[in-house]
Amino acid sequence: MTKGGGKRHLKRYVVSKHVPIHKKAFKYAVRPSPGPHAADDCIPIAIILRDMFNFARNMSEVKRILFERNVEVDGRVKTNRKHPIGFMDVISFPKIKEHYRLIYFEKKGLRTVPISEKETNVKLCQVKNKTTIKDGLTQLNLHDGRNIVLNKDESITTRYSTHDTIKISLPDQKILEKYELKLGNYGFVTSGRWMGKYGTIEEISTHGTKNTKNVTLRTPDGSELVTLFNYIFVVGNESPSITIEDIKKVKKQ
Repeated sequence: MTKGGGKRHLKRYVVSKHVPIHKKAFKYAVRPSPGPHAADDCIPIAIILRDMFNFARNMSEVKRILFERNVEVDGRVKTNRKHPIGFMDVISFPKIKEHYRLIYFEKKGLRTVPISEKETNVKLCQVKNKTTIKDGLTQLNLHDGRNIVLNKDESITTRYSTHDTIKISLPDQKILEKYELKLGNYGFVTSGRWMGKYGTIEEISTHGTKNTKNVTLRTPDGSELVTLFNYIFVVGNESPSITIEDIKKVKKQ
């Protein structure tokens, strides 16, 4: 008989490009648990603590930090060292008063950006799908695995389309604002050649499907770039509603 179920290990040479570890230093890496993000589009908590922030020297110290309830993700304490952290997730260390958000960086993938304590209470989520459930209520299925069920009034009066972005409060998931993917709004590129770039949406092609049509962005330095419609994540109306870059690094450049 053959072994059933998925593998429990992950070799370093096939690890996701978003994980900033040496591919040949050791044989194995931490395999992310099934959760809100895909395995190839996230970073496990253990990697963040040990390899990115150097808060721990080994996995034993990582477990100690987590079991002492020192790490919060999106406002909730996490103790699983394999928990996946993905795009727009907020990771906080209350005892040392440090807070970060995971953002895509150019040519690097997912990296952390320092944010203020006030900003830890909000998060942007993209509407990936919506369904009608019992009693005619609308359920929004978001990019990070969340599901928000609208009440009867919201289901009738407010329209949410796929690829729209909503700002929610953490951890209670109340909808605060909505940003549509349309001309004039501020977009962020989440994949492809221009991953990590952002700017004002100048043009959306009218031909083709959502999988093939293009979007033109004008970046803050005045240049234009063209990417796929599916790669755009709206982060605000006329400007970003959250921190999307490391201000200290920008000033150094």
